[in-house]
Amino acid sequence: MKAHVRYTISLDPTLAQYVEETRSRLGITRSEVFVLALKRLRELELAQGYRTLAQDTDFLQDPLLDSGLEETLAETAWG
Repeated sequence: MKAHVRYTISLDPTLAQYVEETRSRLGITRSEVFVLALKRLRELELAQGYRTLAQDTDFLQDPLLDSGLEETLAETAWG
């Protein structure tokens, strides 16, 4: 297993307060707050990429690739 990488960041006071409130409410560390936020951001970016792909006419015209991707995305809670 690789060692964790340490970062030093600066936040405006409003975001810093939100991190502290979230940490306290969920009973997790600051690092875990950022991990959760980054995972959610990655999920949103992937979902958007899949939506874009599902609307790509070149992709949709290939009969071997009829994956039902657009319908699957419509059924998820990914927003």
